[in-house]
Amino acid sequence: MVEPKGNSTGSRPDQAQPHSGGEQTDGEIKRALVAAEDARAEATAAIRERDAMAAELRSGRGGRWRAEAVSLRAKLEEAETRLARLDAETLEGRLAAAEEPQTKVTALAEELRVANEELQAQGEELARANDALSRVNQELERRVVERTAELAEANAMLRASTDTMPHLVWSSRPGGAWHYANRRWTEYTGQTAEEAAGFGWLDPVHPEDRGPVLEAWRVAVACRELRVEHRLRGRDGSYERFETRGLPLRGRDGSSELWFGTSTNVEQARRGEAALRESEARFRDFAEATADVLWVVDAETRRLEYLSPAFEAVWGVPRAEVMDDLGRWAEMLHPEDRARVLEAFPTTLTGGRVDTEYRIVRPADGQVRWVRDLGFPVRDAKGRVRRVAGLARDVTARKEAEAAQRLLLRELNHRVKNTLASVQSIAAQTARGSEAADFRTAFQARLAALAAAHDLLTRQAWQGVPLAEVVHRTLAPHAGREAGADRVSAKGPGVWLRPEAAIALHLALHELATNAAKYGALSAPGGRVEVMWRTTSPGDLLEVHWRERGGPPVRPPARRGFGSRLLERGLALQFGAKAELSFASEGVEYRLRAPLSAGLGQTG
Repeated sequence: MVEPKGNSTGSRPDQAQPHSGGEQTDGEIKRALVAAEDARAEATAAIRERDAMAAELRSGRGGRWRAEAVSLRAKLEEAETRLARLDAETLEGRLAAAEEPQTKVTALAEELRVANEELQAQGEELARANDALSRVNQELERRVVERTAELAEANAMLRASTDTMPHLVWSSRPGGAWHYANRRWTEYTGQTAEEAAGFGWLDPVHPEDRGPVLEAWRVAVACRELRVEHRLRGRDGSYERFETRGLPLRGRDGSSELWFGTSTNVEQARRGEAALRESEARFRDFAEATADVLWVVDAETRRLEYLSPAFEAVWGVPRAEVMDDLGRWAEMLHPEDRARVLEAFPTTLTGGRVDTEYRIVRPADGQVRWVRDLGFPVRDAKGRVRRVAGLARDVTARKEAEAAQRLLLRELNHRVKNTLASVQSIAAQTARGSEAADFRTAFQARLAALAAAHDLLTRQAWQGVPLAEVVHRTLAPHAGREAGADRVSAKGPGVWLRPEAAIALHLALHELATNAAKYGALSAPGGRVEVMWRTTSPGDLLEVHWRERGGPPVRPPARRGFGSRLLERGLALQFGAKAELSFASEGVEYRLRAPLSAGLGQTG
């Protein structure tokens, strides 16, 4: 019999197909395993990415979460699709159809089962990660909404605060291009924020200041700070000075994309500074021109802040010696006044005032000088004592004048008493030898003579008077001219009489002149009176000689009146002098010899 083709190998037809089909199934299984490994690797990578993203979200860095979440979802979907293709039932069906040894198929099936379980576990974990990412996404979106609302509220508060500030607030790009101006800018300049945008804000700037302002912006970009003073036009068209300052707001990368600044009105401050400088200049001009010593002490440090140049003229030492050491000033106080002065001045620190006089001892020459010092507190706006100031004046001349005045008053009091005693004596002596009708005339004449003596001394401040002036003043009413000849002559050296001696001699000469005018030489047309005086060497004795000639014959008086007693005994007793009054027939003569050292006077 003839055998059919294809069976010459002796193999059964039903055995060849399984072999060929087995090779095909084995290849598919290998490809499925490779695909499973790839899917498992991709799933593992997705899990790592999920873990990294979760860690990043937990640390607060979620900037790329949206894009990564989308990518992760895509990878998960692709892994699930590929897993679906590698369905375990399909693979098991193919393995069942294969004619490979059962152990290999079983092993492959087990591996596929394990791989499938792992993939299912990873899929579940990825699903849980997806749910977590979804929740994180929702939380982030909630936070973004809240943050956006907070930023909007903060922005509104910032604008409200800048609008209520007294300053002109603005923001700008580097170089000076504005993109914001607050309400105060509009209120002052009349320019809206839109009009000020860019470089529109330059319009209200004074034309002469625009160049310097732009130059300041160019410098600010390099030095990271803007500071410039300029004039700015207001709504009324007037210009006032403003100080503009700005600083950059740095970004995360260190770049400065925005500048913020303010423009502050400093017109009043500049005017105040100018007024203060002018006031200080006036103060210094006054302090340096006045003879008073102006001083200022810091109330807290107790150190001198200022001491005028007059200090050196009064105290006789350089200002530098006491500027840093008030103790040096205290050392120059008179020992008898130091404790009192140092106790008085601290009261100014509590708001009190001090007006005191004290003596200083000048170190240069040891001279003692009197100072009147007026100290007072200088308070701040809150009423606190910040400084103590004062004026010190040299009152030595006044003190000396007061001492002289006191001495003069004592002397005047003494002289008034003596004058009253003299008046009383004149009255008594005049009344003793006069009729009632003659008393008034004689008394008034003698009072007039006394007043004339006082007037003469008053002109010399009661310091004394020359004898020649006493003689000329007393005889002036009788020194008329007749036939070209003087009726009265006076001659002698310079002698300075003390007040008491001047009054006594004036009264004595008055008595002699009155008697001569009534009864003696001055009562006749050709009569003359000569008054001579001299001092003996070495000038300790004064001799005065009165002589009358050319009058009617003289007869001695029947009685001695006030004039005779004054001439013979009054001056002798007052000055320890020797007096001689003679009534010679040719004329009356009077001689007085008195020691100058006894209080009469001194040679001039």
